[in-house]
Amino acid sequence: MELDIKNLTDEQRRILKAQLEAEEKAQKEKERRERETYEQLKDAQVRVTFRELQNISSMLEHAKLKVFRDFEAILAMKKELFGLTEDRMLEQESHTFTTSDGSMSIIIGHNVIDSWDETVSVGIQKVNQWLTRLARDEESAVLVGLIRDLLKPNKDGVLKANRILDLSKKASELGDPELIEAVELIRDAYRPTRTSTYVKARYVDEYGRKQWLALSMSAV
Repeated sequence: MELDIKNLTDEQRRILKAQLEAEEKAQKEKERRERETYEQLKDAQVRVTFRELQNISSMLEHAKLKVFRDFEAILAMKKELFGLTEDRMLEQESHTFTTSDGSMSIIIGHNVIDSWDETVSVGIQKVNQWLTRLARDEESAVLVGLIRDLLKPNKDGVLKANRILDLSKKASELGDPELIEAVELIRDAYRPTRTSTYVKARYVDEYGRKQWLALSMSAV
């Protein structure tokens, strides 16, 4: 039987309203307690898990340092055996060491970001001056577009070293002394900056496929 509010007395309506308000208040209090419990559980779990991951991170950091220390002697032997200069060793971003049977490899290296000293602007200016003197035919327009593309910086406003290498090859192909000199100015301004170090491990599985050892949680 449905309740018809119109048939209720003022007292009955007051009581009904009080009951509804009490139920609403109780429901809100229940939701508040549940949210509070959730926040407490979340906070506790985040703290526990963070400490666990912090310990794992510390272990990985120490393991990486140990790998670099373990390979110091081998790197020194490699330098001497192959007649590598100190500059060449510093320029090489990574070193790969593989077992004689090819089943396992350890790669150690540095992440490098491209950077240039202030003289790079002089080289770029000279390249642009050279471009303005080209004949305005279809073939030269294509060349201008190609060279300007190679001089385009990345989204962070930094020249890409691999593009400058391509530009250097192009300048050698064209054989123009002015362009070659300008590109050499740019190349001489290159000052690569080492950032973080890394260690990678690769192996050959039972099916003869090369696989990477999972050394990060995103790779597991």
